[in-house]
Amino acid sequence: MKALSFACLCLGLAISPFAAAALAAQGTVLQTSVTPLHDEDLASDCRYELTLLDRQRAIRGVWVIFDRGRDMLRMYADPDVQAFARRHDLALMFPFHCRAKAGTDGDLNMDPQKGIGRALLTSLAQFEEISGHREVATARLVLLGFSGTGSLVARFPAFAPDRVVAVVATHPGHNPLGLETIDLSPEAAAIPQFILAGSTDRITGTERPYAYFRKYFDRGAPWTFVVQNKVPHCCVVNAKELVLMWLDAVVVQRMRRGTDGGRYGFIRTAPETVQGCSNLFPPAVPIWCHGTKDAWGGENWWVSAATLERSPSPPQDMRPAGWLPSPDFAKQWLSFVTQPDHPVMSLP
Repeated sequence: MKALSFACLCLGLAISPFAAAALAAQGTVLQTSVTPLHDEDLASDCRYELTLLDRQRAIRGVWVIFDRGRDMLRMYADPDVQAFARRHDLALMFPFHCRAKAGTDGDLNMDPQKGIGRALLTSLAQFEEISGHREVATARLVLLGFSGTGSLVARFPAFAPDRVVAVVATHPGHNPLGLETIDLSPEAAAIPQFILAGSTDRITGTERPYAYFRKYFDRGAPWTFVVQNKVPHCCVVNAKELVLMWLDAVVVQRMRRGTDGGRYGFIRTAPETVQGCSNLFPPAVPIWCHGTKDAWGGENWWVSAATLERSPSPPQDMRPAGWLPSPDFAKQWLSFVTQPDHPVMSLP
């Protein structure tokens, strides 16, 4: 699928000197590499960077932000993300793009069992030696991925359910290892996931991320689904504050569905439309028509209304959008998903 393959070219970004300097000013930046095993689908050594925001304090976890376009680099170097990590004793980790062997057009293998998972955990053991922090090797993980690496982080709980504490899968999708190929055990599905989709995303769309969310949410998973109205395949940074509030609730405060109150979110959706469907260019009058589909031909949709309830049972003509762990997060979620459009801050 040409559109999806195009999205997968947005990877392999190096840390810019400006970003590295900003990170170094905030803490200690370390790097290491991991050599593939002979039976792993890794074309060469995988490189990793770890930022300790306060080297004097013990690490309570590692927030892993996978290389996949500009917004992942922006999240890794963002002052608010760094402040959150420092406040809660999290290290920040940036796995650079590590391509698979021949036949993948330079992309990585999104199945953590084929090498990426083992390499990441090995890098943490190596960072233990480099940093002098013994706790890094066994630290619990928060995972953030975009597009193809959104599919990677979503399947990571099946690979290491004892290590992962939260997953943020943004605009997730991949060919052939898409969300529809993920099979999570009850133990793995119990790990909170935050799933972000853009209503005008012509690559991964809204239908497949939502179907993945519903598959496990309906079984009791503590998952949250978020739509960015009028956002294409890009722009995770505009959801940064919502992500930080969610992490504070499920990772720091350890709130759990069914035991800590919270709310449930529901959305009313409408087919996404685009302007300018006409044989005339420019059209004589503005014409709106059903427009955006994902790379598999699925119809995209946007959120026209949303509401909060204490029960998981949906109001009439609305569909579930997840467990909202705290009242403050619930209010922020409601404001976010009902916003008519969101800033398109950076294309991949």
